[in-house]
Amino acid sequence: MKLFLMVVMILLLTAGAASSYDPLYYDNLTAVLHSMQAGGSLAFGYFSAGQYWHSDSLGNSELYDYKTSLGVLRILGAGRYGLTQSHTISIIVPAYLKLQGEGDSSGVGIADPWVSVDGWLSRSPQLLARGALRLPLKGALESGDYSESSRHLALDGALTVETPLGQGTGAAAQITGGIRYCFWAWDGLYDMPKDSAETRPPIELRLTGFIRYPINPELSLRIGGDIATRGETEAKTAAGTIDQAGSAFSQYDLRAGIEISNSSLDLTAEVFYCLSGENTNKEWGIMIDGTGIDLFDLFGSTSSGGR
Repeated sequence: MKLFLMVVMILLLTAGAASSYDPLYYDNLTAVLHSMQAGGSLAFGYFSAGQYWHSDSLGNSELYDYKTSLGVLRILGAGRYGLTQSHTISIIVPAYLKLQGEGDSSGVGIADPWVSVDGWLSRSPQLLARGALRLPLKGALESGDYSESSRHLALDGALTVETPLGQGTGAAAQITGGIRYCFWAWDGLYDMPKDSAETRPPIELRLTGFIRYPINPELSLRIGGDIATRGETEAKTAAGTIDQAGSAFSQYDLRAGIEISNSSLDLTAEVFYCLSGENTNKEWGIMIDGTGIDLFDLFGSTSSGGR
């Protein structure tokens, strides 16, 4: 299994190395909470993009410049509860504040939340399965011309494995692979957003992986990334169900950062950088989690739980 994991990591790091920020895949659990234990966190990040990839009807993806660079502050809240000794339920709520960009530069909102259940499949090696449901708010809690919501109800299933790399090194690999299925929903057409129809993105494949290397008992380095890819979105038109030419999506992002863990601090700081993609922003950003601010603090709870 270790050889297989190393091959997967090499492919991940050489195929564009590492997907862009995705609320569900940002922090994949490698352990569950104890029964009736509660935990939560708030992560903060700033992301910017001066260019974007756009595909034409022939499927050729070209890189274009924004007239005004996009700048977005993102906040990710997660609340968790241990259902049993082997299962944890989570609610993940992404929010954002658009600081600059083309058109109406303002924009603030809460995007689509995820509800997920993680459970052990194996403890040696550590293997967790996750099932998640995305609840589309369809822009109900957003303002301005910028949106990070989807019109589509979605199901996501993933497996996360964590295993040591070599004896005595302390290094470990953490890999999450998943698929996302979207349901039909009324949405704007690709390249003709003023026209709309029932649409459905195809099954999306996602892969997130890291190598974690300890520098000392409190500080670890990690490097890896995310890959996300799907084909062309279907649309129901007068001519029947068709694939919208040029609407395929892919993203290959690098993620690298540090983890600080001691009796008073459990902090992760990561840099995201989009290396290549299709119909996506050439984005970079930094995300910080573990600042001591906890969702449950807002409701007077002092319980906490880690990853």
